[in-house]
Amino acid sequence: MSQLNGKKVMILVANGVDESVMSTVMREMTKTGATVKTVGTEPGLVNSWNENAWGLYFPVDLQISQTLGADFDCLMVLSGTRCIQKLSTNAHSERIITSFIMAGKPMAFIGNAVELLAKINLASGWNVAGPASVKDAMVAAGAQFVDETVHTHNALLTGEGADVSGFIAETMSHFGAGPVEIKAAA
Repeated sequence: MSQLNGKKVMILVANGVDESVMSTVMREMTKTGATVKTVGTEPGLVNSWNENAWGLYFPVDLQISQTLGADFDCLMVLSGTRCIQKLSTNAHSERIITSFIMAGKPMAFIGNAVELLAKINLASGWNVAGPASVKDAMVAAGAQFVDETVHTHNALLTGEGADVSGFIAETMSHFGAGPVEIKAAA
């Protein structure tokens, strides 16, 4: 039995999500025993980005405007420059991510998805890993950037995203651990 059996996992996406990451995540996460729901800014389908052009369409289970973080146990945000830009301009992204932070629920941001925290002013105080392309933005937003392939800081798992399968394995372990205790600021 999987350590994610019975868990509800939200995968937050928008048009421009990285096609190879989305394909791998959906394939692997559905094997975990978790209930996996794709939450997107567009109704019905999300259009992925495949290196230099628009790619495949993926089904969206729920619209972000009608979704509550409280209804899920874990959050995964996928990479894709266009996806992150679109999510950063949607007020519901901040609302959902804030609810996960406040509840200490496990979150995983793969590749440049970690930049979403900077774009919606939630990066301050986190230790994060990611691709070198987001380092300056993360540091400017108050995060501590660590030079690691994958890094866990409290409820937040981040990573460069080059090894998607390895990141998913780390995510499954992280999500299986459940919520972390929220410590008051000193």
